[in-house]
Amino acid sequence: MRAKLRIESRVEEVARARRWLAEHALAAGFPEDETRRVGLALSEACTNVIEHAYGGQPGHHIDLQLDVDAERLTVRVRDTGRPFDPASYRPPDLSRAHESGYGVHLMRSIMDEVRYAPSEEGGTQLTMVRLRGGRRLSS
Repeated sequence: MRAKLRIESRVEEVARARRWLAEHALAAGFPEDETRRVGLALSEACTNVIEHAYGGQPGHHIDLQLDVDAERLTVRVRDTGRPFDPASYRPPDLSRAHESGYGVHLMRSIMDEVRYAPSEEGGTQLTMVRLRGGRRLSS
């Protein structure tokens, strides 16, 4: 099963993306509890794009693609904003409370695979994979 959605770079659109993911993942037989977790990872990814790639500015787009098969769920998040350099990411200090900075950490904790690559149109393409049953991909 493959589905695509384009959302605008507005925080209000994140809930629509999450509903879209849930509808298609559940229809493809992906477990409800795992679908909720993937929805959280997608919310964090979209919020990061809005805040960091587009600087909080509306009027841009975020392209989403969902693929679900017998083994895995793959969601791609593509933007044309400021590219994200995964090498520059520093995990949050979990011993101290912060208001933000947990997005990438949460995505990596929830998903079995998280990859960043330059997008063909500029910006970044994030690919996140969740295996059925949450089995880790071998490195």
